Amino acid sequence: MSAGLAASVAEKYVIGALLADPRVLRSVQDEGLVPRDFGDHRLGTIYAGIVRLVAEGEVVDYLAVWDRLSSWNVNGIDLQELAGWATTVPTAQNAGYYASIVRRAALKRSLAEVASTITATEDPGLALAAAMEALRELRDRDAVSMRAGVKMLREVLDVAEDEDAYDWVVPGLIERRDRLVLTGSEGGGKSTFLRQIAVLSSAGLHPFRFSPIEPVKVLVVDAENSEKQWRRAVRRMADDAALTGARDPRDAVALECLPKQIDITRPGDLGDIHRKIDAAQPDLVLIGPLYKLVPRSIKDDDDAAPVLAALDSLRDRDVAMLIEAHAGHASGPSGERDLRPRGSSALLGWPEFGLGLRREKQVEHGGRVMTSLVRWRGDRDVRAWPTKLARGQRWPWEPTVTA
Repeated sequence: MSAGLAASVAEKYVIGALLADPRVLRSVQDEGLVPRDFGDHRLGTIYAGIVRLVAEGEVVDYLAVWDRLSSWNVNGIDLQELAGWATTVPTAQNAGYYASIVRRAALKRSLAEVASTITATEDPGLALAAAMEALRELRDRDAVSMRAGVKMLREVLDVAEDEDAYDWVVPGLIERRDRLVLTGSEGGGKSTFLRQIAVLSSAGLHPFRFSPIEPVKVLVVDAENSEKQWRRAVRRMADDAALTGARDPRDAVALECLPKQIDITRPGDLGDIHRKIDAAQPDLVLIGPLYKLVPRSIKDDDDAAPVLAALDSLRDRDVAMLIEAHAGHASGPSGERDLRPRGSSALLGWPEFGLGLRREKQVEHGGRVMTSLVRWRGDRDVRAWPTKLARGQRWPWEPTVTA
C-alpha cells in the first residue's frame, strides 16, 4: 500500500470520485473492487448502491445517494460528509488508483485472518488444510466474474483490421498510450532529446525526420529544471520550429516547472497533475526525471509499485508518456555503463520502450561526436527510433542512422 495514502482515506476517495463523476466506475471495477473490500462496511454498501444506480441509468451524485442511505440501511453518514467526499477528492480521474489501494488493504486483512486461523488451530494438519483452502478461496475470489470476460481467439480475431490501426501521436515513433523511459548519463542530453520531441512535434514536425506531421499538443511537467533553464535551452529551437512547422510551438506546449519536491504517490500532488491534463488536453506528456517525482529512493518493487500506479493513472488519460530517468552506475559485461534505470527491477518491465543515450568513443568524419540510442529492454512493438545521433547544425539532435 502507498505510504502516502491510508486505505481509510482511499475508501472515501473512491466514493467521492464516483459521486463527482460516475463515469469513472469502469476504472474502479477494472481494479476488481467489490463491496466487501471496504474496511468501512457502510462505504461498501454505498459503493454497491452506486453500482446499481449506474447500471439502472439513474442519476448519481451526493444528493441522490443521500436520499437512498436510509433504504440501504446506512447510518452515521450525513449529507455534509457525502458532499465533502465529492468535493475534496483530488481528482475523480484517479479513482482506479484509489481503488487499487483499497483492494490491496482488503487482501492484507484477508491474509491476516488466514494467519489468525492458523495460529488458533492446535492440530498442525488441520491448520495447514484450512490455510490452503482459505488461500485458494482468496486466490479465486471473483473468479466467476473474471471468467465471464474470457474470449476465444476466434472472437478476438473476428474484428475488422482497421480497428487495429495505429493511433499515432508521432507517426512511426510514438503511439497514444505508449510509455517510454529514456536514460543516460548525467549531462548526456536526455532533457534536450525530450525537449526536441516536444517542441518539434507540437509545431507539426517529425522530431527526427523533420518532415510534416499533424501537430501535437504537449504537456511538460518538469520536476528538475526551471523556466529560466527552459528559456535558455529551447528559445532558438522554438523560433526555428515556428518558421518551419505548421504552427508556433510556443502556443502548443504547456509547461509546468515544479517549484518544489513533489510526491506523485500523494493524492494532492497527483491530482494536481491530473488537473493540468484537464486544462491542457495533451496528446503527449513529458514528465520527470523519475527520481524527482518521489522524495525517496526507489530501491525495490514495493517502492516502485505506487509510483508506477500513479504514472499509469496519467497514461490512462489516453496520452503517450515520455519519462526521463537516470541510468545506474554499474558497468555491463562490455565495461560500458549499464543504461537500465536506477532502482527497482519493476522499472525494467513497465514501459513499452526503454531507450538510453550512450556517447560513442569514435568520432564521425567531420569531427562530430556520435551518440547511440540503445535499447535496455526489448520493444513491445515496432518503432522507427534513430540508432545513431549527433549534435546538429539546426536541431540539437540529428540522426545519422534511422531504424
